Amino acid sequence: MANHTISKAFNFIFTYPIWRIEIDAENKLIAVETRNPDDTLPYFNVVTFEGTYVLQDFKAIAKEWVLAGIQCKKLILKKIANNSPIDAGIQVIDCYNPQLQETWFNYIFIGMVDQGVLIRPKVIAEGFQLFLNLQSMSIESKNEIPFKPYASELVYPIIYNGEIPLFLKDFPIDGEIWINTVNDYFIWAFYEKDRNNRYQIRLVQSTKEKLTESIIAVSELELKLFNIYFLIHEQIFLLTDNKREFVSYLV
Repeated sequence: MANHTISKAFNFIFTYPIWRIEIDAENKLIAVETRNPDDTLPYFNVVTFEGTYVLQDFKAIAKEWVLAGIQCKKLILKKIANNSPIDAGIQVIDCYNPQLQETWFNYIFIGMVDQGVLIRPKVIAEGFQLFLNLQSMSIESKNEIPFKPYASELVYPIIYNGEIPLFLKDFPIDGEIWINTVNDYFIWAFYEKDRNNRYQIRLVQSTKEKLTESIIAVSELELKLFNIYFLIHEQIFLLTDNKREFVSYLV
């Protein structure tokens, strides 16, 4: 068993509040849609798992464009309507060279698949679909070949319902305990309250028998978050309650 510790990978504070996050695990890229509260205009950011910006505050052409996915080192945006979650409009932007982009106003986004996007001409109501190849940036008909699903590497922890281990009993746990496994270790996560009656998230690494590492990952939270964290491979990602800060740890 390797002697492994929890270490911070990065800490980003974005210009505007975070609305959506999508992951390109194969290329270790994170796409983050933020929105200016004053005019609700979207801005798109791409950061690496190591903690560097690839794309920062890339401004959308209009507020109806939202983040749909990231794959093949490309941002995929879709257009929404005021009275519908779907409208005709798909935009693909090269993360490393945003001047390289394509926009299709006559197609509707259906969903992400492996190496591409399923789309449909806006003049066709149901059933028919085409394949937007993200490598060649061409629209293809592949009805005779089954589409491979887009495999997300994102994992959420589960709530632990067993007997609390002795090495956790001295912590002031507030509410549920979440658990995940990474290699030979267990990763525990839970909320505590600090002296100012605010929440903090503690990450604990352990074997079956003993605690090996413990850190406060996020502090000064006014409220508990909907999801305490998500995990990709050996890296944990957390948001804070100001909706602008994004933190990551290697475990």
